[in-house]
Amino acid sequence: MTIGTVAPAGRLVTMQQRLTRLRALWFGIVALWGLTAFFALTQSTATLYTFDAALMACIGAISLQVLQGTTGLPSVGTAGFLLIGAFGSVYMVRLNVPFPVDIFCGAALAGLAGVITGLPALRLRGLFLALATLATHFIAVFLGNYYQGTVPEAQSAGFFLPILFGSSGLLGGERYWAVLLVGCVTVVIIGASRIMGLRSGRAMRMIRDNEHVAAAFGISVPGYKLVIFTITSAVIGFEGGLLAHFSGNVVIDDFPILLAFQYVVMIVVGGLDSIAGAVIGAGVVVVLPIWVANLVKAVGGGASATVDGPNVALIVYGVLVIIFVSSSPGGIAGLVRSIAGALRRRLPMPDQVYGEH
Repeated sequence: MTIGTVAPAGRLVTMQQRLTRLRALWFGIVALWGLTAFFALTQSTATLYTFDAALMACIGAISLQVLQGTTGLPSVGTAGFLLIGAFGSVYMVRLNVPFPVDIFCGAALAGLAGVITGLPALRLRGLFLALATLATHFIAVFLGNYYQGTVPEAQSAGFFLPILFGSSGLLGGERYWAVLLVGCVTVVIIGASRIMGLRSGRAMRMIRDNEHVAAAFGISVPGYKLVIFTITSAVIGFEGGLLAHFSGNVVIDDFPILLAFQYVVMIVVGGLDSIAGAVIGAGVVVVLPIWVANLVKAVGGGASATVDGPNVALIVYGVLVIIFVSSSPGGIAGLVRSIAGALRRRLPMPDQVYGEH
């Protein structure tokens, strides 16, 4: 078989794969918008608030997915970058910088912190890199505490900002937030799919699997690491700025190290190296404490739900991570793909049902 006969077939297969990924991408986006419309038009204020929080978490989860799931750079600095984005937005607001410019300034500040964090990534891997990102978290907390302490009115309860869309009422404001957040998540999904699906995605996965082999193929490993750290940190910082306007209150205690591990749980439970997995994992991690609290309340009463609910949720997080790491490394997204593949193999093909003509 000549090379000339093989190349067109190879290009055809590649084109089919791209079309399949593109259809899946837009199907997921349309489904997300449909789900948003359902919650915005039919659900109560409390339920819609939870849904908006899940959409907010999707932004950081997808960013961490690109960094850790695709490129293989472990990070527990997510809470630190959220803090930098939120406090950067607060600083800009106190300088009378309007929305949304203040959020982009906070994102740029988080991106700069990502550059500084990414420099150790040029030499570190695995656990040592994770510890470097942990140091970034503690530095961000120290600087946030220092800044909060220098503002007398913020020393006890933190900074207060006008809640965006607050003039539209509770339900109306949550509906506007749902539209804004699903739009932001859509942009992040499209951007992440471009990064993960093109030549850059193949390079990132090669870096994840074997850096030395990637360098042998001419891939600029240090350049990719630094760029990915910068982009993902800036996007997470953007989420932090949105969070400041969403809650109306920014205090250092809202960004514990536990929050960073919750984002890691999102991508592990949802499925590594999968945008859909990051979205699913964000929904599970945000909604699970509420479900657990309701279950504990039904079993032990209201007081037990308040005290024991969060602790039980942490136990469930750990159990889910153990289950998916040991039995389904692809997470929920991988499990769904496996089930769908098994069903397709069991279902008869059209020519098997009607016979070939």
